[in-house]
Amino acid sequence: MQAELLQTLRELAPAGEPVALTRLAKRLDARVSVLLRELTALSDARMGGVPGPGLVQLACDDAGRWTVRLLAQPVQ
Repeated sequence: MQAELLQTLRELAPAGEPVALTRLAKRLDARVSVLLRELTALSDARMGGVPGPGLVQLACDDAGRWTVRLLAQPVQ
């Protein structure tokens, strides 16, 4: 699923602009909660004390809307 997520993000936002998680979920016919788990694993979030690869950046605005941005370079 992660490879499909990254490919779809490249198609929807080739310049790395943010994509609404709801739009991504609709495109992939997946639940937002499932995408959040997968995308968290691709972000720089620490799981079990180990940082992720930093391939994407998740953000939530004040209204609770989630967006994801594909990063050109992993976060160091």
